[in-house]
Amino acid sequence: MSMPNLILLDPASKQPLYLQLYQHFRREIEQNQLKEGQKLPSIRWLARSLSISKITVEKAYQQLLCEGYLNNGNRTRYEVNRFSENAWPAPASPATTLPQPSPLPPIRYDLASGEMDMDGFDFPLWKRYINKAFSDQDRLMRYGDLQGELELRRQIAGYVRSRGVNCRHEQVIVGPGVQSLLNVLVSMLKPSHNGIAFEEPGFKIGRRIWEDRDYRIIPVRLRQGGIDTDELAASGARLVYVTPSHQFPTGYIMPIGERIRLLKWARETGATIIEDDYDSEFRYFGRPLPALKALDSEGTVIYMGSFSKVIPPSIRISYMVLPDRLLETYQQRVRLYNQAASTIEQLALARYMADGHLERQIRRLRKLYNEKHALFLDSIRSILGQQVEINETESGLHMVLTVKSDLTPKELYDRALAKGCRIALLQDYYLGEAPAAPSQIILYFSRIPTAEMIPAIQLLKEAWFS
Repeated sequence: MSMPNLILLDPASKQPLYLQLYQHFRREIEQNQLKEGQKLPSIRWLARSLSISKITVEKAYQQLLCEGYLNNGNRTRYEVNRFSENAWPAPASPATTLPQPSPLPPIRYDLASGEMDMDGFDFPLWKRYINKAFSDQDRLMRYGDLQGELELRRQIAGYVRSRGVNCRHEQVIVGPGVQSLLNVLVSMLKPSHNGIAFEEPGFKIGRRIWEDRDYRIIPVRLRQGGIDTDELAASGARLVYVTPSHQFPTGYIMPIGERIRLLKWARETGATIIEDDYDSEFRYFGRPLPALKALDSEGTVIYMGSFSKVIPPSIRISYMVLPDRLLETYQQRVRLYNQAASTIEQLALARYMADGHLERQIRRLRKLYNEKHALFLDSIRSILGQQVEINETESGLHMVLTVKSDLTPKELYDRALAKGCRIALLQDYYLGEAPAAPSQIILYFSRIPTAEMIPAIQLLKEAWFS
């Protein structure tokens, strides 16, 4: 019998004693302290020595036996199993430790995130509406409506009228984020479509969802007026994904003439348009532009929206409005699509909207972001001056900058990161090869405190032009 090294068990630990004993012997075997063929103490002897039960020892041995560390061929004693040579990697000595790369400084300014301002949401108020949703416990014990809770769909149907979209609540489908709803569309449209056109550059996560389901992705270049409808018509596509109210990532707004041309193309070819009304709430000058869907009299547009810019994105609720011709298809297949949005959050949001809080929240954020937009723009102009060119837009939470430098986009990114600033690159949103020049970057301002905007832009200047 091999006498074990000192075994220390902690009865006060949350970890069961048998696991502590198992880990001790496993460590001894892996470190070659116990060698092949050595016998372990008998269950009776070890239990008596450690003042623990025989069952505890037996459970530890059985676990080692099951994992192949031990065998008990003679049925009486456990012994260390045979392993191939060098089965256990030797611990690295200090002399052979590989050098570690120097750690990057922590992210001080996340200019690549379009998340909400830290003071942009009244959580105590939201908590009250969550608590109200708990009042109907019988309802919460059941699966929710597959299409979305009725109260919320009615509120959404009223809400989108501010974008010129007239629909019935029966046409509204609720989901936990745009990506989830796109998966529904991918499945619904697959029988009649095998390709989809996207703006180039455009929504890369959206492209990936369709690509993963074997759709052919057709990139169509952008002009300042939005997607190039002539190139779209020539592509042969019969399905297209657009962001006409605030194109992402360029920020272009599609004018009325181009919208009419796009709808005319869809009507004449029998095509379907998916409109993502991205960032539509945040237009800082003039009235918000109506959605493309507001001009659609033929049922060619699927309208998609999300609350993730006006309430925290952790509250996962988005929606789409289906034209009647596709609503019938959805109803036939609805049982295939599980409702993954939280019933509690849907009910809370419905009451929150019914009491007028969403409208007040949007007005509050629009004022906050208008001020931040102006300050961010002034900071860039005063600090970076003629060294950058700003693609100015009147809406949204980000800006596109052309950096007048010989540095590549990757070099701009790495140098900014070394200063603690994370930025986004416009080239990452191209499906095909991005233009080699000029170097264009995306900077979000929504998460940056107003007092920190000047220091953030100053760091970018040091990173790129010092």
